[in-house]
Amino acid sequence: MSVVNEFNQKAGEYDDERRALIPCFDDFYGIAIDCIDFEGDNPKVLDLGAGTGILSQFLLNKYPNAEITLIDLADKMLNEAKKRFEGNDNVYFVCDDYLNHEFDTKFDIVISSLSIHHLTGDDKKLLIEKYVDLLNDGGNFVNADQVLNPFPEVEEYFKVKLDEHKGDISDEAYEEAKLRRTYDKPSSVDFQVDCLKNAGCQYIGIPYKYYMFAVFWAKK
Repeated sequence: MSVVNEFNQKAGEYDDERRALIPCFDDFYGIAIDCIDFEGDNPKVLDLGAGTGILSQFLLNKYPNAEITLIDLADKMLNEAKKRFEGNDNVYFVCDDYLNHEFDTKFDIVISSLSIHHLTGDDKKLLIEKYVDLLNDGGNFVNADQVLNPFPEVEEYFKVKLDEHKGDISDEAYEEAKLRRTYDKPSSVDFQVDCLKNAGCQYIGIPYKYYMFAVFWAKK
């Protein structure tokens, strides 16, 4: 089963399980948006691998007048996002592969959460180059994602620690979540910082890290 089918099957339960699977939920998503440096209240925003729109919801809390485009390959996940933003005429949806989709406009902010780690290292590099190029000057690129520790023993230790902190979730759902991890292809913090630097970002920071969860912020 493909990763898209896996997420489509879990679309209805996805939001409810996030807090159980991400013990640092509020900090992880909150800091990803808090670190954005944009003057004004109506940025043009692109959410890559937006899923059910959790990160976009955090962004709208900071920029209520933002114009946001959510792109995801899993149609049932986007259907949940459409329910979340029903009645907001400034939110748009694209069901497509963000590696291949061509946008004919530029953005002030590009965000992503828990999606880019499904790409190989080469595809991460291509994606970062593509979407940094679509940023306006001074634009922000933010990725809240899973990262790989360079020491395998440390990586396994971090997974054990996160297992200890899992929240209120059934054993069956937790085993399904662990199965979805087999689709993960996380890369190191250093690799992704280098990708951002080589793509032309002037400023790059890691405002948050908790075990394998990290937030990348970069400004063009």
